[in-house]
Amino acid sequence: MENSPKVPAASAGNEVVLRYRDGHLTRCRLTREFTPLDFAVEAGTDDGETLQVNISDLKAVFFIKDPRRREAEMQIGAEVDDPPAGAPARVEFFDGEIVHGRVQEYRMENSGFFLYPTSTESNNEVIFVVARAINTLSLEG
Repeated sequence: MENSPKVPAASAGNEVVLRYRDGHLTRCRLTREFTPLDFAVEAGTDDGETLQVNISDLKAVFFIKDPRRREAEMQIGAEVDDPPAGAPARVEFFDGEIVHGRVQEYRMENSGFFLYPTSTESNNEVIFVVARAINTLSLEG
């Protein structure tokens, strides 16, 4: 695999929720592409505020699904697209929250990895899991 592939869901303009280590969150849009090698997320809020948030201050970055896609998935009770490739995984964060999905790649030199939720109820296209915020990562299956 090439070094830290760019993830289509992590491009500028995508709506995200920044979940901080202290529990608060900020809904915003990326102002530049984001990769697991980055040490900060650059985003803008609806009220025009520009943010540059260090990865070490975050628990995760949640990339929000397009509302029309989520509605279609909920109506048919299944995913519109094929499930993402990768190993099924269970992530337990330091605060006890548990998320399930698929992991395509994780490298120690990266600040974290992308987890692709497999639940049709998920409002997230993809989650960037910050490595320092993990209590356990278990590969399933």
